[in-house]
Parts: sequence; C-alpha cells; structure tokens
Amino acid sequence: MLLLSGCASLQETMDVNKPTASVAGVSIGSLSTDAVTLLLDVEVKNPNVFPLKAAGFDLGLLVNGNNIAKVNQPDSSLSLPAKGSNSVRLPVTLTFDQLIKGVGSLKDKKQFDYAVEGDVAINLPVLGDLKMPVAYAGQLPIPQKPEVAFKGVKMDSVGLSGATFNVDLEVTNPNDFDVNLSDVHYKLASKGASLGGGEIKKIALGKGKTQRLTIPLTLGFSEMGMSSYRMLTSSDPVSVDMSVGANVETDIPGWKSSPMTFESQQVLTR
Repeated sequence: MLLLSGCASLQETMDVNKPTASVAGVSIGSLSTDAVTLLLDVEVKNPNVFPLKAAGFDLGLLVNGNNIAKVNQPDSSLSLPAKGSNSVRLPVTLTFDQLIKGVGSLKDKKQFDYAVEGDVAINLPVLGDLKMPVAYAGQLPIPQKPEVAFKGVKMDSVGLSGATFNVDLEVTNPNDFDVNLSDVHYKLASKGASLGGGEIKKIALGKGKTQRLTIPLTLGFSEMGMSSYRMLTSSDPVSVDMSVGANVETDIPGWKSSPMTFESQQVLTR
C-alpha cells in the first residue's frame, strides 16, 4: 500500500500543469509633486492538485522603453495552495527628477505612459524553477506645483497711525486635476524690515485655472517703526520682498501633502 501510494504521489508530481502569473493591477501608494510610489499587485494561479511556491520576482518599470526602476526579489517566497491562487504587492518608488533625467522627452509633460515587464519564477517539483513572463501598461500624472506670480504691491495710505497695502498675486494650477493650497502664509519686507504678513486658510484652484488675489495688509506704526515710516513716506523707490508658503493638496487617492514656497520682489507703488 505504501508503494502504491508513493507511485500515485509521484505520478501526480510528474503530471504538472503550468501555473499562470499576471500583474493584476497597479495602484498609487503615495503621490506628491516630488515622487510617486506604485504598488504592483502580482497574482499567481496554481492549477495543480499539490501546492507550489513562487521562487522570486524580477520586474522592471519602463517609460518610453527606458528601464527606470527595478523590483528584484529573487529570494521572495509566495505559497500557492493546490487548485488555488495567491498574490503579493510589490512597492516601487521613483522621483520625478529621476524620471525626467532618465527620459528627457518627459520634460513639461503632464502625464506619462509606463509599462511593467518581467518574470515570476515558480518552483516546480523535479522540473525546477519555471519563469513566467508578465506585462502591464498604464498611465500616470506628473504633478506640477502651482505657479505664483507677484503682480504688484500698492500702498493705499500711510500716516502716524500706520500703513495699508494691497498685494496682487496670481496663482495658476498647471495640472489636469483640481488642487487646493492649504495653510497659505505670506510675508512682506523691505530692506530687512517687516511690512506685515498674514494667512489664508485655503485657495481652491480648478484644473488649468488661474486665480487673481488682492490681499489687504495693515501695518500699525508701532510695528512699522520710524525708519520704515520714513522709507515709506519718502519719494525714493522702495523694493518690497514677498515670500509665500503653502501645502499642495488634491483629492487623488494616495496624495501626500507637498509643501511649496515662492519668493519675489516688486517696487512699491504709491
């Protein structure tokens, strides 16, 4: 009986059906204006009446035929139940600087086509490792930071009680998706002396849209000081430095809040 049982087991082992493997999908693990992490879902099916094991994964991420990143896990072990399947999620991260350096034609592009190609190795009894090719193609956005333009600063009034200004900004969303700027903070200064600042909770920017903002600023005399008062009331040109900081947010799944800063200079108009 033991001999017959062993022969039957050997016959089952020799009668091996070829497993199948595929990249079932690619999702975004995280995305920002600097980098993207992709999650590659690889599924392997075992049609045999005995369990198997995946012996390794060797995948490449290609853009315009250029191999940009590798997912190489030769020692990875994935158990495959008899007449069943199993899957593994493999992360790969690349920065957009790295991507554009590797594929120069992507500069100023808003999205890119990519492909996942490679092999999944399955350990088969007696036969050894079998490599099965897998392939997948998709498209991803290349997020751009919103553009801020300092259009001008005008002083409406100045006196012993203080000074009032109007600051004109243009904010443009160059992306093909909506963007929000949150925790927006700005500061004005001239020759190292503060001319005030403030915060805006949120600026909503539709895809491809430009929004013009006029920000009123009031600076009390005690904050301004005598030297700034003399500078603002003189007839000499006054250069004003402006700095803006914000966090870039979107509704894209996996989006990671991205900080941005902007600095510029304009001559004060009276």
